[in-house]
Amino acid sequence: MMLFNIETNTFAPDYLLQDNQDNQNWVAVTDEEIDGISASITGGGAVWLEEGNIKYSGKAPSEYYVFDSKSKSFKVSEAKKTEFFKSKKESLLSTLSDKTDKIKDGLLVGYPQAEIDSFYRQEKEALAWQVNNKADTPMLKQIAQIRNIPFDVLVQKVIEKSEQFALAVGAIIGQRQSFEDRLLALKNLEELTELEQEIEAWTFNAN
Repeated sequence: MMLFNIETNTFAPDYLLQDNQDNQNWVAVTDEEIDGISASITGGGAVWLEEGNIKYSGKAPSEYYVFDSKSKSFKVSEAKKTEFFKSKKESLLSTLSDKTDKIKDGLLVGYPQAEIDSFYRQEKEALAWQVNNKADTPMLKQIAQIRNIPFDVLVQKVIEKSEQFALAVGAIIGQRQSFEDRLLALKNLEELTELEQEIEAWTFNAN
């Protein structure tokens, strides 16, 4: 048999207390009661005695509920609710940033890092040559020579790919900022939950 100490919120098997003369704070509990008491202790609830019988509240409905000892029930704490709402908004803002990076990185799947690192230089040389065909373009000349394609064709491909990537990233950034604007304007948890689900479902379709 297990016993529960109402003062210290601890459990102990009854055989350990057989020689203990001070047993008034220990109450015998069933397996079901052990589960309920444990949930109450760890979940923001309470455990108490009524006419010698063990009673417990169970786990709080959410992080912003507190147990009222007078009514023996959970009540909303406005202070905790405000703090919880603030914390959830901050967490969702961080989630949104991570999701944005993940979607952007998805545009680059299949490209080796060395090539990704060269994109800015390729675009810079292509735009410079488009303005002045005497501009220095060592990277693009080397690529065109090894690929055995006309230099002007390569320049056009680089510019087109750069524009496509810019449009895609612009769409991703715009959506992120739209989500952020809505997030910062939220006033209640219901709206926050709805937005959280939208962000979770957010994907980018290049087509």
